Amino acid sequence: MKKTITGISFVFVMLLTLGLQAQNIKLPSPDFSKDMLSALNPGSDLGLSSDVKSKVDNEIKSFVNDVVGIMGSSDDDETKKLKINNRKKERDGILGSAFGSDNALKSYKKDLEKQLKPFKRKYKMASWIF
Repeated sequence: MKKTITGISFVFVMLLTLGLQAQNIKLPSPDFSKDMLSALNPGSDLGLSSDVKSKVDNEIKSFVNDVVGIMGSSDDDETKKLKINNRKKERDGILGSAFGSDNALKSYKKDLEKQLKPFKRKYKMASWIF
């Protein structure tokens, strides 16, 4: 009986260890970019001017392209995390200055959470990146 419990415990620990090691940073699928661009796109509900909308659209495209490039690079995971975090900070600053109003930015972030919810389940990296 003790051998059976020990054996089952050993197998459980091995499976848990394999699951933890699988958390490396790589591109989830070819549809990742397209899905993220559609989710990050500010809708017309925010009432943004065409100039602000074009700045936000350009930043979103640049951000997604940069993140995909970082995730697909040959850097180690720690370097990728550092680069992605730096790019997130840069994106937040650019979006903050583009929106200008805190209310518009808050509305965008609230809408963004709703849009990203299904993708956070589909792409585990989306929950970490956004």
